[in-house]
Amino acid sequence: MHLIDVAALKQADHRQRGHAAVGVDGVTKEQYGQNLEANLQDLHVRLKGKRYRHQPIRRVHLSKGQGPTRPIGISAFEDKLVQDVVREGLGAIYEQDFLDGSHGFRPTRSAHDAVRTLNRVVDQGKVNGIFEADRVSFFDRLDRTELKKRLDVRVAEGSRGRLMGKCLHVGGLDGEVFSEPQLGTVQGSVLSPLMGNVYLHYVLDLWFETEVKPRLRGQATLIR
Repeated sequence: MHLIDVAALKQADHRQRGHAAVGVDGVTKEQYGQNLEANLQDLHVRLKGKRYRHQPIRRVHLSKGQGPTRPIGISAFEDKLVQDVVREGLGAIYEQDFLDGSHGFRPTRSAHDAVRTLNRVVDQGKVNGIFEADRVSFFDRLDRTELKKRLDVRVAEGSRGRLMGKCLHVGGLDGEVFSEPQLGTVQGSVLSPLMGNVYLHYVLDLWFETEVKPRLRGQATLIR
């Protein structure tokens, strides 16, 4: 937590998109930046004094063409800064742990890298079958209690843990309706992709390496 200072918050501000959708308070990056130094100083004081409160998420529903819409959560600008500095610190820890088969939402990796890895494995001529799976509504259904157990392996409970809790256990405004879901991490949140990767690192990636592969006679590769 000592790494979360005004300088870190200022770097998080630089990483935010200027024309991103606004949260429930309607504040844009430009508006927040008109008094940036004072705003960041005030935010830092609240973080150190454990007086910071995450504002409700503004929910919007994006069309997926046919079928149900995809719910996206939009945080207030200041909350995006907090999520970003938490993500930066946690990323430094977990990037050392994540396995090579993990490609989504990671620095210098992409879905294209996952496809290239698949092509390379197939081109070796040792593949008899490919099994493709999609976890439906993963972010909406992620079990927070199980996620916390996984986070506790590498991140000791304390100030950062409480701060992560404030970012995860936040209610949402869908129009004028306020709700506090007990499952999930908000899709669209700065922090959610990393939380998803941490969870899947333990329940899928490590499980495959330590439980599945030793039981197989042939070779197997997991590409996520």
